[in-house]
Amino acid sequence: MNGPADNEANNGWHWDRYWQADRLSACLADTATGNYAQAIRTGWAAFFEPFPDGARLLDIGTGNGAVPLIARETAVQAGRRFEIHGVDRADIDPARFVHATPGALADIHFHGRTSAESLPFPDRHFDGLTGQYALEYTDPASSVRELARVAKPGARLRFVLHAEGATPVAGAARGLAEIAFLTEELRILDKARVLMRAAFAFEQANAFDTRLEDEARKAREQYLAAARAADARYPGAGSKALFSEILDGVRAAWDHRRNFTLDYILTGLDRIDQETRAHAARLEDMRRAALSREELAALATLLREKGFGGVRTGELRAPEDARLLGWELQAALT
Repeated sequence: MNGPADNEANNGWHWDRYWQADRLSACLADTATGNYAQAIRTGWAAFFEPFPDGARLLDIGTGNGAVPLIARETAVQAGRRFEIHGVDRADIDPARFVHATPGALADIHFHGRTSAESLPFPDRHFDGLTGQYALEYTDPASSVRELARVAKPGARLRFVLHAEGATPVAGAARGLAEIAFLTEELRILDKARVLMRAAFAFEQANAFDTRLEDEARKAREQYLAAARAADARYPGAGSKALFSEILDGVRAAWDHRRNFTLDYILTGLDRIDQETRAHAARLEDMRRAALSREELAALATLLREKGFGGVRTGELRAPEDARLLGWELQAALT
């Protein structure tokens, strides 16, 4: 998943960090495989199955290659071989960071620091064009123009897009509220830094100092009050991993503070803070990228204007509980 075009100013650092890790999909992952859950995989497998041996495919906003891997698996099961390319604006290197399927990833051509708005491929090159939560993160006019340029006549495309009110987008909004609660309302990491500084000053003083003891005591009380408030919200939190990372990280720093320097402890807290800010930036990207029904219709019109026919849009829902997962968009270049 790319960051939006207006994140170019900070070079999409939050997506670089995200994809330089051992993960395949950004959301709706299957816990066993790490790739997309069956509700997502089924649609992609059905799309890839008709492509002939030797078909050339392009996946935009590819991240660490979740959709290309599904394409490869579909080809292998049918005794075929596809030439698969994945592009992403982020600094991706799936073969280095993803350990689950290294051989499969090696068969896929990944192009990091490559935007969908300016593709490094010749005209009329691809038989299939895809993207999972990708096209909506780009400038649609430029991206659709490029897709039309690199597509062969008759090339088919399929995109799954974030939809306003869909489960992933609602989760993003909830996650942003929880991050704001922790970092802005509780200011829990700020209070952790104050606590560590005060504790180090008191514990490393040459002689007992009542003032330093009082400051350390007050800092600890203020941090613990924030931690108790976070603990109280944890059972109902959607971002439990975030709560745990902050609370467990501070607790570990406190318990082992005598084994490290203050600078080392503060650097660790800064790292947690940076990861939290990166997570918030990604969630905000998702929230802003989500398309309304009217915006989806405008995108479909744009495809028609660039020569795509048979444009179809619809809702993608989870079969088990009918949750809205996003929009589905399909077409073929005429």
